[in-house]
This record gives sequence, structure tokens and C-alpha cells, in this order.
Amino acid sequence: MATHPPRPARARSPEEKLVRRGDILRAAERLWTTTAYADLSMNQVAREVQLAKGTLYLYFETKEELFLALLSEHYQAWFTTLGALLDEKRPTRPNDVADVITESLRGFEAMRRLQLLLGSVLERSELAVSFRQQVLALMQTAAPRLPYPPEMAIRVLVHTDALCVGWQHLTEEAPAHRTLLLHPELQPLMVNFERELNTSLRALLNYLQADVALANA
Repeated sequence: MATHPPRPARARSPEEKLVRRGDILRAAERLWTTTAYADLSMNQVAREVQLAKGTLYLYFETKEELFLALLSEHYQAWFTTLGALLDEKRPTRPNDVADVITESLRGFEAMRRLQLLLGSVLERSELAVSFRQQVLALMQTAAPRLPYPPEMAIRVLVHTDALCVGWQHLTEEAPAHRTLLLHPELQPLMVNFERELNTSLRALLNYLQADVALANA
């Protein structure tokens, strides 16, 4: 007769609840690597983390809330990485700033894939406003580390966010994307995320610097 591992004991202290919340986020992310968002259910997440479904809902009321929390966690980690790199390298020239931003995004493919869900799925949630407020707060924390006036620094980060979504969309490993490999004439559409993001950021930052210089002339 098959046996099942015992369910985790009930989390009681704030520390235990924080660990349990993290376990749920990791379980959802593991499932998401093999299951499309539309096909993934809260029941599956509960089974993956070995919790009763009712217990799962004590932490996240909806799948949208769960994935927004997961994306928020990734954003916090990315902005921490970006801030550390900016403090370390202190870039001043546009191309150097673009290189640091590009470097900060290495290893954050999961975040970029989650970003693709924002416009089509996650932002339908009432929690979307709160999520956007969190992202803006992270940008405002990172902005003083950029060698630009506050308003321009925020603009750079907003553009970076948008460019991530756009280039990730073109590089996403989807069945329709993989079929391009069968058609040599379509190879120009097989783009490299890091290279194209860096090219876009360099163009943006050089343009903004020239625009500021012209305004101050």
C-alpha cells in the first residue's frame, strides 16, 4: 500500500509562517516550470507543498495573489542586485550604466517570464495596484544610485521594465518560437535577450543624455 509523507506541522510563530509562505512560493514556481499558468491550480500547489487546500488559502486567497507575491519577491531580489552593482561599479557614462543594468538581470529569467503574465492575467487582480506601488517604491530606492536626476532615473527604470517584457516575449521558449528553427529564413527573429536589451538600453540612455544636454544648453 502506498504511503504518503506526513503533512508539515501547523505553522504557529511568525517565523514559521514566513517559512511556510516561502515554501508555498517555491512550490508554485516549481510547478510553473512545467505547467502553463492557465492550467495550474491552487489544488496542485497545495499538493506540491503538502498542505491542506484550506491552509493554503490562509496565505493566498487566489492564484493571482500567489503569483503576484512570487513576482514581487523576484523584483525585490533584482533591485537588491541592481543596487549592489551600482554601488560597486558607480557607472557614469550611458553605455556603462546600460552594461550594469543588463548584468543585474542575469539569472532573473523566472522574473522576466512572470512579467509576461502581468498585462494579460495578473493585473486583472485587485491587488495589481498594490503590486505596482511596491515596484515604484523599489524604483525610488534604486533611483538615487543612478547618475541621473530623480525623474530621469525613474524613467530609465520604467523603460528597463518595459524593455524586459518586450525582449523576453520575443525570446520566450514557446512551441511557436521553436518552430523558427525549422525555417532558416526566419533566423533574424531568433534574438538574444541580453544582447538586444543592452543595445536598447544604450540607445535609450545616450538619447536621454543628449536630450538633457540640449535642454540645458
